[in-house]
Amino acid sequence: MTAKEFLFAHGQSADNVDVEASLNKFWEQMQLGLDGKGGLPMIPTYLTNVDRSKIQTDSKRILIDAGGTNFRSAIGYFDGDGKVVIERLSKTKMPASDCAMSKTEFYDAIASNIKPLLFDARDIGFCFSYQVDMGADVDGTVVMFSKEVDAPEVVGTKVGSETLAACKMYSNADRNIVVLNDTVATLLGGMASTDERYSAYLGYIYGTGTNVCYVEDTSKISKVKGLPAGKMLVNTECGNFNGFVQGDFDKATIAWTAVPDKQQFEKMTSGKYLADIMYEALLAADRENLFEGKVRIRPFTLQDVSAFMTGRGYFPCRFEVVEDKGFAFNVCAELILRAAKMGAIVNSALAYASCKDKSLPVAIVCEGTTFNKLPYYRTFFEGYLGDIFATWGMKYRILQGEDLNLVGTLMATMILKEE
Repeated sequence: MTAKEFLFAHGQSADNVDVEASLNKFWEQMQLGLDGKGGLPMIPTYLTNVDRSKIQTDSKRILIDAGGTNFRSAIGYFDGDGKVVIERLSKTKMPASDCAMSKTEFYDAIASNIKPLLFDARDIGFCFSYQVDMGADVDGTVVMFSKEVDAPEVVGTKVGSETLAACKMYSNADRNIVVLNDTVATLLGGMASTDERYSAYLGYIYGTGTNVCYVEDTSKISKVKGLPAGKMLVNTECGNFNGFVQGDFDKATIAWTAVPDKQQFEKMTSGKYLADIMYEALLAADRENLFEGKVRIRPFTLQDVSAFMTGRGYFPCRFEVVEDKGFAFNVCAELILRAAKMGAIVNSALAYASCKDKSLPVAIVCEGTTFNKLPYYRTFFEGYLGDIFATWGMKYRILQGEDLNLVGTLMATMILKEE
């Protein structure tokens, strides 16, 4: 039995993923989300008609990026030529990512991290990479944490106002704050970094977690009344999409997570969980006697998988027979192929929904260590993306750049009025 046949039998092959059915399911859940129904959040950001014409030069901002693994902070501004300047960048571990924290401890950790910047700039842009309900005040109420961040008391609190209150420990200055998701920051970072024309923009994160942001007509966001006419960035929180059929190893992996009934798509594909799916697959292959020689299957990380597939590092599993090593390699490659196919389907669905001019490419602004470093992922992703786009007569372009989350967070603060 080949690796592909083995995975197909367990519902884990790319061939188990039906493109047309998955697209239709995503569009269905997407519309329900815009109507305020169903499980796909489709969160309005209240960032409306944002483009490069809104740039204010030489207005320094404090920038925060609370990601799946790292917490970054910096000072940022656009110079007189409209170019982004990022200064005093620092990085530490995301609060509550390796130990439980109370609400007070969580926000105190944030304020303590940005304390050195509080006297260099007034207003704050906060890229918060977890699900929030956004309000018209561009502040967000935490709905849930993913990626195993452990701060249950923070759920239900307003990220921006709590951060500003914690900062009062160190500075009494009155400040404004904009809260946005990392996909929103990624999209805006791409927009801020190019003068090229595109039919639409997507912000795609494929790292510890996964999510996509796109731009929607406000008239289609029926769950919010009285929105101004124009275009609004929408954070889909597509990690909650449940339209892909789970395989046996997805189910085994999801079962041990903190909230098994949430973030189904994210747990089937993202960097936080993909290695565990691979591990479950190799354990099953061993139980089913698919290896020819003696093997030792031990837990491993996605970084270990990258080392294994590139031959550039240590891999905890051991294989006596070279064919068994090849089988394990193919299992990992097939699961990466499947993850890339699902990622391409979700991006394609949103590109089709937002593209208004097929003569121009859709800009897909991509961020995330897993997207950039996991062997074969980008190649597989673009292969599926190209095939799907071709059926619609559409084009795409991948945009990337340095510190796009911070650049996009700076772009979002352009809605704040200078006093």
